[in-house]
Amino acid sequence: MRNNPARIAWLILLTCFIVFCLLALSIPLALRWTVLHSQVDQSVLVRVTSGTVLLQSNAESEPIALMDARTVEPGASIKTDPRSQAALIFQATTGNDQPGPEIATVQIYPAADVQIAQASRPRFGASSDPNLYDLRVNSGRVRIYVADVQPNGQRFRVTTPHGQATLAPGSYAVQVDSSQTQIVTRSGSALVEADGRAVLVPEDTSATLSASQGLSGPNAAAENLIANGDFQAPLGPPTWLVTKYPVDDPTAGQAELVTVNGRSAARLSRINQPPTHSEVAITQVLGRSVHDYETLILAMDVLLRWQSLPGAGEQSSEFPLMFRLDYEDIYGNHQFWTHGFYYQDPPAQWVVTGGQKIPQNTWFPFESGNLLERLKEEGLPRPATLNYLKIYASGHNYDSLVTEIGLIAR
Repeated sequence: MRNNPARIAWLILLTCFIVFCLLALSIPLALRWTVLHSQVDQSVLVRVTSGTVLLQSNAESEPIALMDARTVEPGASIKTDPRSQAALIFQATTGNDQPGPEIATVQIYPAADVQIAQASRPRFGASSDPNLYDLRVNSGRVRIYVADVQPNGQRFRVTTPHGQATLAPGSYAVQVDSSQTQIVTRSGSALVEADGRAVLVPEDTSATLSASQGLSGPNAAAENLIANGDFQAPLGPPTWLVTKYPVDDPTAGQAELVTVNGRSAARLSRINQPPTHSEVAITQVLGRSVHDYETLILAMDVLLRWQSLPGAGEQSSEFPLMFRLDYEDIYGNHQFWTHGFYYQDPPAQWVVTGGQKIPQNTWFPFESGNLLERLKEEGLPRPATLNYLKIYASGHNYDSLVTEIGLIAR
């Protein structure tokens, strides 16, 4: 090679030419890609609608209490407590970086934890790419409205511990707990993905992403807030808590699982015991926000075998079977609603209130109707958060069964 300087010169010349060609092609292509596809972060408005929320600007910063409104950058996390709510407002920006129309609104309900993972728009006006948004919902309930106002549209994605969903313009509800995510499409459509599978969830349907069972759907949009209401699983934690009164009385009632004509049911009974007051209950802790539901229906099948006290006792408080739905109303006050069942008529001087007579030894299907309307008619404020559902038998001696318990929310 050293003996042939001409060859070296041609090799250097050819190398330089190749480098020149690569630069001549790559620089314009890189500039073109930058103009057409580069994104710039977009701020998001956080507005507290009730109470005080915790705002963490990024992973390294300390959380601060927020009671009004503030713009934040991607990476910010918002946590609400059981009495607070907030809204995230994603807005388009005009050419002079002034706020434009709202692209999406996220209502964050009590006891939720969300993070703005991404919020960006094309850097240059020549780009035809959409705005990109990624909301991470770690727990709790959110309501999302995605508008159709951008000329190039937007990609709005929700990520949870169980999967993700890409939302077209429309309205959606997302509920996340430790075991599953439920995504309800009220209008529009959502492409839900988990474990390598994807399903399209159209209007008035839902999909469930479960840690144990994977992705299922689309299903009817109704959601049952009660777990193990058909008692296919054992009676006890984590779904049902059994309690008795008096606590230390060995003659107090008992709760057990039984099978009647192929149906699993919870039996609450106290038989052949002294005529003293006793209660036995099964309780399920709910802790569910119902702010944006339009319909809430409580349903269960009840069977009364025996009651020693007629009616509901002298004080109309000792039904052989009754339930108590405990909740916080929209004003932050504690409320409850009860309803009982009996089959034996009381004496004329006893008046039964807050219950109904049903046939003995016959399964009776109870359905409350829309509780959001019924409670209003009975002078009770609208629920905001459901605390627990307690089903109990009360009186002297009784033998009652209940199954197919559902609290259906839409």
